[in-house]
Amino acid sequence: MMKRRRGWWLAVLPVFIGLLFLGLGVGSSQPVAEAQAEHPSELLAVTTGGMLQVGEELEYDVSYSFFHIGTIRTCVVDREFRNGKMVYKSVAYIDSNPSLSWLVDLHIRFYSEIDDSVFSYAWISDDSTEKEIYFRRFKFDYSNNRALLEKGKIVPGGARAVEGIDTVSITERCQDGLSLYYYARENVRQKKQVRVATLIERKQEYTFINFTNKKSGVEIDAVNHLVEVVEFDGKAEYVGVFGLTGGFRGWFSNDDARIPVLARMNVILGSIKIELVRWTRTGWQPPLYVEEAER
Repeated sequence: MMKRRRGWWLAVLPVFIGLLFLGLGVGSSQPVAEAQAEHPSELLAVTTGGMLQVGEELEYDVSYSFFHIGTIRTCVVDREFRNGKMVYKSVAYIDSNPSLSWLVDLHIRFYSEIDDSVFSYAWISDDSTEKEIYFRRFKFDYSNNRALLEKGKIVPGGARAVEGIDTVSITERCQDGLSLYYYARENVRQKKQVRVATLIERKQEYTFINFTNKKSGVEIDAVNHLVEVVEFDGKAEYVGVFGLTGGFRGWFSNDDARIPVLARMNVILGSIKIELVRWTRTGWQPPLYVEEAER
């Protein structure tokens, strides 16, 4: 039962976070046609001139109907120049609502490395839901069309004890669950449809995204005005096995930061809502939406 619950959450994050969870049009899309900082906002914010900014920290409430089921926190914690490219290090934390511990008690950390063209170099998940901390780690070897998967657990002292190694065949540059989130942010102000190669477990899957460049205003509890956003929708072709229908919609701020403000993921009995509640980003506040007639 615990494995089913954990799989459900692992499916929610990639889609929030890739598409909206879930650029520039990178090679991992087909036109249809280890960071240490717990609180990266304490680091010196470094502006990249675009969407990626070291020190950015965003927190989201995850709810189903009237029930608060957990939180998601994403952080850009560092960057470094590597092999001729600037590589950004990002972390996401998923924590279930403590008051629902009788039903589910999840604590999962994702770590991803991406460059400024927004595709993944490496990905790690640490699952501390149970007494021991289990990890999975992907290292992408694009020159040989493969990804290396390591699985194991973290032993006392923090070392990673690898218990199994596998190789996954890939045909193109891929997104992981966390890098997909940044890919969507980079592309949300364009108008196009793409199928994005996404590595899920031991298989290369695809996420369909319809970037509409449609502007509107949305309400969130964190601010007292309508936020100007750009909308998109799509379908994660791989999440049906977790009991989700795969459909999603996202609303990102209509500015250079392209902050994910609101997202909805369809489930059989309704939808899951993911809403921005707190943020730290140099120079950013949710943009005010003004009706077209007033512009």
